[in-house]
Order: sequence, then C-alpha cells, then structure tokens
Amino acid sequence: MKKVALDPRKCTACRTCELQCSVVHSRSGSIHSAIFESPPSLSRVKVSWTPGLNVPVRCVHCENAPCLLACPVGAIEEDTATGTVQVREEKCIGCFTCLLVCPYGAVRLSFDRKKAHKCDGCRDRLREGLEPACASGCPTNALSFADFDEIAAKKILDTAARETAALSQAGAGAPRERSSLERILEMRKEMANG
Repeated sequence: MKKVALDPRKCTACRTCELQCSVVHSRSGSIHSAIFESPPSLSRVKVSWTPGLNVPVRCVHCENAPCLLACPVGAIEEDTATGTVQVREEKCIGCFTCLLVCPYGAVRLSFDRKKAHKCDGCRDRLREGLEPACASGCPTNALSFADFDEIAAKKILDTAARETAALSQAGAGAPRERSSLERILEMRKEMANG
C-alpha cells in the first residue's frame, strides 16, 4: 500500500503542500475561487518550523490509529480500500479526544471550532488513481507518495549517497593515512640513518 513519505531535509517551508491541500478541499476546487470562499477551506497539513528543519505535519493514517481507538462515538473510521483514517464530521461531538491522543498533532479544530478536522489522505483523489495533493504539489519532493518498499529502497540509496559524500569530503581535506608497508619502510629508513 502506498503512503505519503516525508524527508524533512528537503522541505524549504514553501507551504505549497498547505495551499494544494486547501484548494483540493475547497468547494470550488480552484485557487482563484477558493480564496474568496467563506468559510475558507482549511489545510489539513501544517508546515512547522524547528531550528534547522521544516516539517509538514499531517496525519500519517496509523494502522492502529489512536484517534480511532479513542473516539467515544465512533466518528473516526478506517477506509480499508484506501488505507486512510477518516473523521465523519456528522458524528463528531467535538470532545477532541482524538486531538489529545494523536502523537503527531495532526488533528485540529474545524473552522467553527466545534468538530475535529484532519487530513483525509485525499481519499477521493486516491480513488481516482491520483496522488494526495500535498505530495503531488511538493516542488522539492519532501513529500512523496510511494509504496513501502520504494520508500525503504530510496532511503537506503540516500543514506549510501550521504555516507559516500561525507567520506570523500573527509578524505579530500585530511592527509592520507600511510599503509603498513609504507610505515615499515619509513622505520627501516630511519634505523639505517641512525
């Protein structure tokens, strides 16, 4: 099953993911019209800045979602066809237990502050064979939509490339370590010279 993967080292905090999310979830579906809608369409992803790192915070649609398990009225359900966790706003009583238990801070208040509001994984887009809006619009690929095996393979390649670059960079500035044979020959030369 495909999921949205995050590489915060690539995030520039451009907030395109937030904009894409707002437009896709607006009534009009158009950036030109969405900005005039009232109430405005809320983004389901929020870019958070920490020193040296930007992180697009969104629901990761946990397998055993704490929000789903904690909801006292069953307003949160899993859509098994898309692998997403959904809030059914018509059933939500606004107790915000889901907000309290979410380990990512991905559950927020709706515009009127009476219902839970979170990423729906772009369920409708997934059903149409499209990527979630946040991943499809990310200009730096900090958010990408891929299969678990693809994500793991990409992370392995990225790690290998980083390690190789670090080793070659360290080797370029540091003096080369002499081999054992070179050291033995140097000691013999010193012994011969007294």
